[in-house]
Amino acid sequence: MNLSVGAWGWKHPEWEKDVFYPDDLPADWQLSYYSNEFDVVVVPAAYWFAEGYGDEDWLDDVADDFAFYIEWPFLQLSDSDDYKKCAVACTDLGEQLAVILVNNEIWQDLTPEQQQVFNELTKNFTVRQFGSGDLIDEFLQVVDDQLQTEKLASSGVLLLHTDMTESLRELSPRLSKIINSSEINDIILSTKTPDIERLKELATLVDLLT
Repeated sequence: MNLSVGAWGWKHPEWEKDVFYPDDLPADWQLSYYSNEFDVVVVPAAYWFAEGYGDEDWLDDVADDFAFYIEWPFLQLSDSDDYKKCAVACTDLGEQLAVILVNNEIWQDLTPEQQQVFNELTKNFTVRQFGSGDLIDEFLQVVDDQLQTEKLASSGVLLLHTDMTESLRELSPRLSKIINSSEINDIILSTKTPDIERLKELATLVDLLT
């Protein structure tokens, strides 16, 4: 089981102007700067789909052990053209692609044509479902005793939200409970909003637990 800390994307205006990124840091250097602090990032579908992947070589900006989780887009966009776009991005990432993340609600409602697209994906890449939460970034929300072990075990990846209202002392036993009560492969600690200070706190906690 992998336990890591990462953000949903690295292109956040809230991180600019010396909040996280130096004021004079060019936008195309942001991933490199981000990767100096964190080893994982979830790549939103918009980064490779809506914006059109091809002009950026993300591997040039990160270390060899940095991992990318690629988000699949919404259901209505899942067709053969999407597969080609995603396949280009994923092929370029090579061994640094961790998995392709597919919302489990999408997975359950595929048309035969869309199922064929995903069958092609699974031939070449690791594809996992992930749980959906409370309308924000489609994270799986797990709150204290409301742990759904079967759902976690079938999802493969848990993106666990926690914010500043929950201290690290409170989070630590909750996280241990999740680790010991499920068979998921990856836990990525993150935040509902791009709260860089909280992400740094979470990175400290992971260092203590691993």
